[in-house]
Amino acid sequence: MKKAALAWLVEFLEISKKNLVKPSSFEERLRIQKAAFLLKHLEVKPFTSYDFNLYLRGPYSPSLAADYYKLGDMTLEDFVSPRFKPNRKAERLLKWFISHPSEWLEVASSIISIRERYPSVKNEEVYSLLRLSKPWVNRTLFRRILKELSVCGLPR
Repeated sequence: MKKAALAWLVEFLEISKKNLVKPSSFEERLRIQKAAFLLKHLEVKPFTSYDFNLYLRGPYSPSLAADYYKLGDMTLEDFVSPRFKPNRKAERLLKWFISHPSEWLEVASSIISIRERYPSVKNEEVYSLLRLSKPWVNRTLFRRILKELSVCGLPR
């Protein structure tokens, strides 16, 4: 099921599995990482089995990376059976989430990650923690992304 879910995600993101191993595909891999992180946050199985660490460009899962590098070895049967599809709400949120540029995804997923780890911290503290790894994020950008996330009920 994990392979099918990851294959679905790569297809949903319109990424060629052949390109995932190329050094030039960093942006595609970043988008997979952030999309899978959101699905984990939304408790969509099997993405819940991935562990994410807060990394330079936001939440990152080494085991997820290992899995998508293996996609090139998958057969047509791996893509066809078993089928995977998240619930409509998760798919709708994912579509909205990934419609943003990579920098937005990096900041938004980092905010969600900080909120998950420290649920009682105030927004000002989240901003301070975020700036430790992303000094380029100013208050205006932080507040705009935080507002967009909260309109969609994130983080929850």
